Amino acid sequence: MTVVFVSTINSWIGLSTDTKPTSKPVGSKFWEYDTKLEYITYDGTNWTPYRYTFSNLNASLVKDLPFLVEFWEGEALSASVWETVIDGGGTEQFSTASGYMYYDMDTDAVGDDDVFINSKYRFQCRPNTFGQINSTIQRLTVEFELQIVTAVASHDNTNFFLGLSSDKTNDITQNDLIGFYLAADVLKGKTDDGGTESTTAAIAATLTNWNKFKIVIEHNRVVFYLNGVAQTAITTNIPDAAMYFVLGTRAEGAAAVGLNVGNVEIFYDELI
Repeated sequence: MTVVFVSTINSWIGLSTDTKPTSKPVGSKFWEYDTKLEYITYDGTNWTPYRYTFSNLNASLVKDLPFLVEFWEGEALSASVWETVIDGGGTEQFSTASGYMYYDMDTDAVGDDDVFINSKYRFQCRPNTFGQINSTIQRLTVEFELQIVTAVASHDNTNFFLGLSSDKTNDITQNDLIGFYLAADVLKGKTDDGGTESTTAAIAATLTNWNKFKIVIEHNRVVFYLNGVAQTAITTNIPDAAMYFVLGTRAEGAAAVGLNVGNVEIFYDELI
């Protein structure tokens, strides 16, 4: 973003459920007296947490607590953490490139064959209560590095999914999910709450390169990031559901496709 000079600012106090002001001076702040969290606007309209102020530190200390961290240093899937589906003659293996270790799963050259990996346990996703005084968890963050194998056009869009799902599936029509997907071979982010969806705009990406994906789920929004660049936040159709972490794809035709999965971190921000 362009650096913006902060001159005169405004301050507000209200509830977390109140609509925050728009078209206001850059650097203005909003204190939620029910959550004891403070927000700052970086462009006069959008608001982001401004945690490290006396008002917030007096109320709570926020820390990042890793919940799932996977660097593949053991070069084997932990049976207590991961499950995989490798259809037909698909393959899975561990590979290295310039010292970088990753998990590689590929379909065979048969249409409608899937490969996907999912966590065996689920993560709490309760955005309607995140940030409240009686809720320990403030947000859920999902980060992973990934590279697709074979051009995007060979991946079946309906079964290309990277994120959190209420079921162990890479089917993007599944109810209650939050993740990246393909629409007409273009990367987007989506949320689904009971079958009603919200999506981001197209996300520019060269998916055959290594990319860093990130999803941040808070009490009133979901933000998708690619390589550190945030997309416009989704504020509607955010599901309350326990969800599995799923990465998967499907061959659309007679060309093998796959995913190379690098480092993975999934963690909660907690109040202590």
